[in-house]
Amino acid sequence: MTESAQVVIILMGSYVDICPGNATGANRVAAHYNVLAKNYDYFYKERHEAQFKILMKYLDLKSDHLVVDLASGTGVHGEKLVESFKLKSPVWCVEPSSEMQKVAKGKKGVLTIEKTVEEFLDDLDKQNRFDFALCVGSVHHFSDPVKVYKGVELCLTPDGVFMVVQVGELVSFPLFKKAKNRLTSFVSDRKECSSAYLRSANFEVEVSEERLAFVVKKYKWYDMLRGRFHSTLRELSDEEIEEGIDELNKGILQHAKGDDDIPISMNLFIFIAKKM
Repeated sequence: MTESAQVVIILMGSYVDICPGNATGANRVAAHYNVLAKNYDYFYKERHEAQFKILMKYLDLKSDHLVVDLASGTGVHGEKLVESFKLKSPVWCVEPSSEMQKVAKGKKGVLTIEKTVEEFLDDLDKQNRFDFALCVGSVHHFSDPVKVYKGVELCLTPDGVFMVVQVGELVSFPLFKKAKNRLTSFVSDRKECSSAYLRSANFEVEVSEERLAFVVKKYKWYDMLRGRFHSTLRELSDEEIEEGIDELNKGILQHAKGDDDIPISMNLFIFIAKKM
């Protein structure tokens, strides 16, 4: 990397369990995303399109910027960034799931690197300094968020900025009871926790809030539930998923037809972290 190269870091995917230090959980989540990989872009198409429009409000990349997408999933955001900002260099897509990386290799303008975020940051040449870091929807998978944040802070330029994007507590999904209970505990206290973690990593933090809204067809929503599109669903059995879908058909979605649009919305917290 040349001294003049500017770098953006994006943390998008997932690879460890919600509970810190849980190696068994990490293996379960890795297995979950390996299975999910073939349907990931289909399940998240509408959300990614709406979410990227929000990200564009905060991004100001130049064509000569060098971008790395950490925990990149299938590389969908990397491809979008190359297209939107006419990046001259491919986006580095760092993702530990081999199956997610297989899908990413079909994307335009990405360079796949099969590593965890921790491995990548540990192996990174300390002479590299990044101008901008972005972390979207993956913090809950880090076993030690503060360690990751400190690794990013060390790799930023003195004026570097770290943006973290997380789903907040105001989530409107048509979920059955068991799934809703899991999601509620999953998104709680994120604003306070993330702010504290970032400050522990020597960042000054400002928090903004956005509303993300999109629609999916009813039949697709059921495909997503059956495919366990979200990691909080991975412990539910096939029987529990079908019982949940039956609950929705008799309840909040009883009047919706298969091709009807189902509205989904959530609040996003945008953390802008600057080095102290």
